[in-house]
Amino acid sequence: MNSFDSCDLIKSKLKICETVIKYICWGLLVVFILFIICAIGVYFKKKPLAWNGTDYQSNSEYYKQLTGIHEFSQLDNLRLDRLSSPRFHPNNGKNVIYLRTQYHMPDLKGSSTTLHWIDLETNKTVQLTRPIWNIHDQSFYWIDNKTILFLSNRASSNLTQLFQLNLPDDVSVTSHYLDPIQITDYPLNIDHLLVNRQGTRLAFSCQVYANLSIQQTADRQTIEKARSISVYKFDKLFIRYWNEYILGPRNHPFVVSIERNKNGIFNFTTTPTDVLFDVDADSPTRSFGNSASQWSFSASGNKFAYTRKHDETSTVAWSTNSDIYTVDLTASKLISVCITCENVAADANPRYSPIDDQVLVYRSQSIPGYPADQVKIKWYNGSHSKRTLLDRWDRTIDAITWSLDGQSLFLELGEEGRHVIYKFSNILSASSTPIRLISSGSSHDANIHPTNNEIFIFTHDSITKPCNVYLYESLTSMRPITIHNNNLLDKIRMSTVVETFNFTGSKSEIVSGWHIQPVSGTAKKAPLAFLIHGGPQSSWYDTWGYSSNFQIFASQGYAVIAINFHGSDSYGQNFTDSITGQYGTLPYEDLQIGLQEVLQRYSYIDGNRVVALGGSYGGYMVNWIAGHPEMSRRFKALISHAGLFDLREMAYSTDVVVLMEHEVGGFTPYENPDAFEKFNPINHVANWTQPMLISHGRHDYRVPDTQGISAFTALQRRGIPSRMLYFPTEGHAISNPHNSLIWYHEVFDWMNKWIA
Repeated sequence: MNSFDSCDLIKSKLKICETVIKYICWGLLVVFILFIICAIGVYFKKKPLAWNGTDYQSNSEYYKQLTGIHEFSQLDNLRLDRLSSPRFHPNNGKNVIYLRTQYHMPDLKGSSTTLHWIDLETNKTVQLTRPIWNIHDQSFYWIDNKTILFLSNRASSNLTQLFQLNLPDDVSVTSHYLDPIQITDYPLNIDHLLVNRQGTRLAFSCQVYANLSIQQTADRQTIEKARSISVYKFDKLFIRYWNEYILGPRNHPFVVSIERNKNGIFNFTTTPTDVLFDVDADSPTRSFGNSASQWSFSASGNKFAYTRKHDETSTVAWSTNSDIYTVDLTASKLISVCITCENVAADANPRYSPIDDQVLVYRSQSIPGYPADQVKIKWYNGSHSKRTLLDRWDRTIDAITWSLDGQSLFLELGEEGRHVIYKFSNILSASSTPIRLISSGSSHDANIHPTNNEIFIFTHDSITKPCNVYLYESLTSMRPITIHNNNLLDKIRMSTVVETFNFTGSKSEIVSGWHIQPVSGTAKKAPLAFLIHGGPQSSWYDTWGYSSNFQIFASQGYAVIAINFHGSDSYGQNFTDSITGQYGTLPYEDLQIGLQEVLQRYSYIDGNRVVALGGSYGGYMVNWIAGHPEMSRRFKALISHAGLFDLREMAYSTDVVVLMEHEVGGFTPYENPDAFEKFNPINHVANWTQPMLISHGRHDYRVPDTQGISAFTALQRRGIPSRMLYFPTEGHAISNPHNSLIWYHEVFDWMNKWIA
């Protein structure tokens, strides 16, 4: 090899090296760029949604700029601010904090729940936390003058976590939103929160596997998600409940000690203890249980009580049994002690006395397997001695609140179509009688003044007024303290004529109902919307509705009639019990007699233009009416939402088996199939003639969607004009605002078509 060849070889190798180095450099550059992109992605993924002030407008600001007045609609209804959970300043009661949920204006594309403060002397209102769409604050506790602990999905992970909000010395001059401090950063949502009076302990819940920690549950879910398993395996009921599948994780309460650090920020001083570890059960119970009603700390904060069902076996599906357990938090090992296990009916909602660690009250039923049994108050003193308070009172107690001196109870309950509040003093005296404080509309969530047991705040609404926070000072002094929706209400026109009426119904007993005049008045003949409530052990109440609302129909020119037939609650337990085994008789007769009564009583109603609408049991009754021509032909059209069509099949497919078994008289469908066929709409399809609109949600596991699909199939097969609205993302009720608008549009389209 000569020198020239050697030079060429060296040059060739150098060129190869240069190429290799170039590719390595380019590779490193690409890796670096990818790293930066990933880092930016992670940063923005973890960063909470930014607030765009130009994208925020309250309904008050939006409606203030409108010039005309228009008939109230479901769109207006959904734009209303929703207020809840009012709480007094813990020391002086001069201020109140509450939750306010707002919707994106004007298109409803998103919602936000924030904390609000109001001064009761000046009515000055301050929005404490920043409204960010799809961010929701909840479950707050006013610990002391300047500190609030609450849950929110403001976390960088977008999961719901524990936050602390520090208030300035003078909140009234605050001109900007306060930024909360994130306390926890768990890989799972915190779903519920309860803080003791001393601010030394709190309880929260996470959905965990019974025998796994929070982190272990998150790790398992990550692995399962990566495996993309699409098969569910069950060995017991529930398979699904309300609108979700029960796939393993349970609501478990975790109890932990807390204290402030040197910067005044609360932190955990112990490891949170899973009170239900290794127990396959929920507390709070699904799907409507919450910590505010189902958990309680004792006066000293050293004891904890909670409610749970016995989810460990399938009997939970055909049992109403739930029990109350107490835990001594000072013990080295936390052990749950059942204080109600001798009762196999429902016991729930413990409330410790604010002055005595040994005393608590709770709500209790006595008939196993009967969800609508009367709920009474039990008093327990720690030595397993129990007393039934107001044992002869024919009322079901919905909620209990102690006075701060531990001598009285404030009771919330349904009474003749209204949600009222009573005060019950000298609770252990046999001669003591509750005094009704509020008798109109619907009142909830009473919070007692910290220095005056005669004063409380609460939420209140009615058929003519959406929810506001009210201050009660005496029988003659009750006033709203919030005005968020006033500008909206000033720009809409609603019916102001709302009245109750009575008539002699089935069994020659008095039956009540609501009559709402159309906005257009009574000078001309008006069509009638004949509404049938669900339950059936429920009532049409003097309350504001965001899904079902009488005013929506009245604003469309319809008179509204809503009858509380036999089986309705709030009219005494005997009236409620009467529907058992009479699913298709007593209520049907009440509706039949009631319709004739209102057509005679209200001459402006056009008896030839009547439409019947009902949901759930109301949908069942529409299907039942459809098969009985003596009633069905009185209606131009029918509308059934989430209605029962085949009771026997329903008994095998509903999530809560006990509901159907009790309704027919306490039978199973295999022991007594005739009990399910006696009032079964499917047996009368041959008599169906009237046009019907069916609507149903895919995730309705209370009344499965096949009930609605089957009814629609029957209508189509019979050649009857019919239409079906199927909502693939909804459950038993229509909860999505845009779906609600569609539902009302289709309902009025159907009604107007057939009454024309």
